[in-house]
Amino acid sequence: MELIQHPPSVVLIVHEGGELVLVRQSRPGSGTRTLELPSGKLEEGETPADAAIRELAEECGLAADVLSALGTFWAAPGYSTELVHVFEVSELRKAAPADLDDDEDIEVERLPLAGALAKLDDAASIAALALWLEQQ
Repeated sequence: MELIQHPPSVVLIVHEGGELVLVRQSRPGSGTRTLELPSGKLEEGETPADAAIRELAEECGLAADVLSALGTFWAAPGYSTELVHVFEVSELRKAAPADLDDDEDIEVERLPLAGALAKLDDAASIAALALWLEQQ
C-alpha cells in the first residue's frame, strides 16, 4: 500500500458580516482554479495556531483578534497522514500585504454564508465548513 507522508495542515473559517472569506487558486490535481477556505500546511516546528495566523495573513492579507480551535479530522486516512486542524477566525483587520509562495496565485473572494457549502471545490473545505456549521 502506498502511504503519503504529509505534514499536518490548517483550514480557516474566516467570516465577517454574514460572509465567508474564501480563496480561489490553481490546483494541479484538478487542473482548475478551485474555490476553498484559506488553508495550508504547518511549517517545521510551527503550532497549528501559528500556522492559522500565518496562512490568514499570507492568503488573505488579514489578521484576526479571535482565533478558536474547532476540531481536527484526517484528510484521507486511507492513504495520507495529513491531520487537518480547523480554526474559526473573526474580528478581522488588515494585515501586511500577502506574501505568497512562488507557486501560489490566489484571489480572495467573499460569499454569503447561505449556500457557500455547495460552492466549495475541495473536501477539506467542505468538511471544515460542515464542522463549523454543526457547532452553530
